[in-house]
Amino acid sequence: MNQPTKPTPDALDAAWSTVLSTLRSARESSEEDLGTSSQIDVTLLTGFLGSGKTTVLRHLLENPNGLRIAVIINDVGDIEVDARLVEGMTRQQISLSNGCVCCALSDDFAEQLRQLDAQSYDAVLVEASGVADPVNISQVIHGLPECRLDGIVAVTDPTSIIEYLDNPQIAPLLTRQLQTAHMVLVSKGDLLNEDERRRAVDVISRLSPGSRVMPISQGQVDPGIVLGAAINGISLPNDDQTAFQFATTTISPAGPWDPHELAGLLDTTDHQLLRGKGWFSDHDDNLYELQIVGRRWAIDNWVGDAPNAIVLIAVNSTDLATTKTMFHEIGHR
Repeated sequence: MNQPTKPTPDALDAAWSTVLSTLRSARESSEEDLGTSSQIDVTLLTGFLGSGKTTVLRHLLENPNGLRIAVIINDVGDIEVDARLVEGMTRQQISLSNGCVCCALSDDFAEQLRQLDAQSYDAVLVEASGVADPVNISQVIHGLPECRLDGIVAVTDPTSIIEYLDNPQIAPLLTRQLQTAHMVLVSKGDLLNEDERRRAVDVISRLSPGSRVMPISQGQVDPGIVLGAAINGISLPNDDQTAFQFATTTISPAGPWDPHELAGLLDTTDHQLLRGKGWFSDHDDNLYELQIVGRRWAIDNWVGDAPNAIVLIAVNSTDLATTKTMFHEIGHR
């Protein structure tokens, strides 16, 4: 039986060039037909909980290379944690919280996009929540005559991707986020050695053939690469109508907790959180920022105002209730 012939590097390069040329031609034709002043370019920043999207967003806003960037941030909880972390870094920031722009907040999301003036901004960055379906969000963007979907960029955490892909409740959404992306940014490169990084990239490449896969550290990526992802890669069509459900709750007020006691609890307790983020106070009314991604966590001093609340996200309500009880019992052990 004849075996399939493996493409040569030259053949792959030629095929890739053809893809890029086709995308560029389609984009140029679109600009000629619609006029560059009539539409605003929208880039969707997607990725699962704790992947590093906000770190990438902060870097892009700190290093805009002269671009005028508007930002729409979707926090899945009712506390706008991500929005506060980039507050004041752009001339236009819109926050949509306590819901997901792919479903419950889709009408609000569409209306906010309609109100942005294409003459005032070079690009719009949409940071989706970690449990958002990028297919539904991109359909909202694509359906607005005022907007042009410039690209879908997925951020993924290589330290947890294997574990998440082995979880049947998480894997479908994570796979969807990767497969619909034009470009995948592999974050937290400083936490991996070269072999680990290569294995993560191989896994992502198999899940999302045709996408550009780029390892980054500390969110550092050139805005010229991200804001224009549609001409640097190609996403797979996905007509699957699967609905993704995760459980979320908010602890408010959060604290007063001793940060050392909380740290010990997070180290020793087998909590089942996917994500935790927000702020808590200690017994002297000092404020701390808390970030939890799976088994990793960070507690940092916070200077300034912030809501005294923590958003928790888990696969199901049972895990969420158990973890919420754990937090409430801090100080009573």
